[in-house]
Amino acid sequence: MILLVDGASGAVTLDDAANLQALSVELRSCDPAEAARLLGDLGRFESEHVWLDIDRLRALSPLAGDPVWVSGFGDVMTYALSKGWIDETGTRVRAHLRE
Repeated sequence: MILLVDGASGAVTLDDAANLQALSVELRSCDPAEAARLLGDLGRFESEHVWLDIDRLRALSPLAGDPVWVSGFGDVMTYALSKGWIDETGTRVRAHLRE
């Protein structure tokens, strides 16, 4: 999954939602400060990563209504928790930042 933050259009969209093997945030036509503004409560920047709100990320997926995808997404979050990629509140998952 790739969360696209497009400074030119102001859009935040989820691309490649079916790929549950990786999670990253890609900035297009914007720097991290502009991307943080566009993300709002969805994401919090930290060095080379962005902490994403899990519920809001799930809701952005065009596959959010597919029970198989929802189950797979849940499995990915369980795996992320086992690796320490879920924050202490259990509400945010760490994603790699691609600029």
